Amino acid sequence: MNTEDTQLPPVADVAMFIDWENMHGSIRGKANISALREVAEGYGRLVVAKAYADWREPRFQRDSLVLYKIGFEPVYVPAGFKNNADVKLATDCIDYAYKHPNIRVFILVTGDGDFIHVVTTLRPLGKKVVVIAQSGNASNRLGDLVDTLLIYEQDVNPDTSNAAPTPARKKRSKTPRTLDGTYKDIVGFLRKNEGSPILLTNVKQRLIRAHGKFDQRDYGFEKFKSMIQAGAKEGHFVLNNAGLRDWLTLPQQDTKAAETKLPDEVDEVFKEIVRIVKAVNHPNVFLSSVKHSLAKKYGGFDESVYGYSQFKEMMEEGESQNYFKLGVNDKQAYYAYLPKK
Repeated sequence: MNTEDTQLPPVADVAMFIDWENMHGSIRGKANISALREVAEGYGRLVVAKAYADWREPRFQRDSLVLYKIGFEPVYVPAGFKNNADVKLATDCIDYAYKHPNIRVFILVTGDGDFIHVVTTLRPLGKKVVVIAQSGNASNRLGDLVDTLLIYEQDVNPDTSNAAPTPARKKRSKTPRTLDGTYKDIVGFLRKNEGSPILLTNVKQRLIRAHGKFDQRDYGFEKFKSMIQAGAKEGHFVLNNAGLRDWLTLPQQDTKAAETKLPDEVDEVFKEIVRIVKAVNHPNVFLSSVKHSLAKKYGGFDESVYGYSQFKEMMEEGESQNYFKLGVNDKQAYYAYLPKK
């Protein structure tokens, strides 16, 4: 057998460096890591992912935990020195360019014009440089020098909630299933997951495993998320953004909870748990009942959305922040209760 015939085509290795503080200068809420990862994987295999900030700042502390657990390295850069994060990010880029020649695509998530020298160093080394910036902080000088400039709110994570549906592009080839059939497959994945949300990137991987291959462009969509958004508008499932990433859940069966999505911050979950405990006609509510109530309200719930490996771990965090108290009975079953004032 000719070994050359069995080799896979070369795939570019990609490195992504996020100036976390810069990205939150004008963005509403948090940067969507799922959307950023999809862009990166569109260029090849994401092998390096780093985010830079002073993680001691209260607004970033929980972000660092979530980023770490989803494979993005939070690089600590102490505040107090001008452009400290920029310098560290720039030196890491140059270091990786020389030490890891396999990395051919560098994605800088920042609009800061101070990175011009990084770009002019990377490109002569044969590296493709992509910058993701917000429209309000994108440097014109930087945009003129890079290979590709993407505007975050237009090209990476556009808000399509009020936008008119765009007509599907012409299909590239005959598809193995109809689009409606693909949506039914996804609903099946969610039902088999027993009420737990599924990470958007994992949904695509399950489709690939189910059919051997999958490409949303066969259905007329440039991005997988665009296809999912269309399915969500038709009511097949609910697209949530929580814990910096995109998740799918089943539509809520309770009409009172219709259009209720997973909160972006775990603090909002803790507040909902307080409401759940108050509404129960019993002083102690078992954690299994709490989680079931959360799943009913949001169409699915899993603590991993917020970076926790176990539901009890998340509840202990809520207790440490004085939202409620935890107890355990003689059968080692944990329950939540509200302390008497």
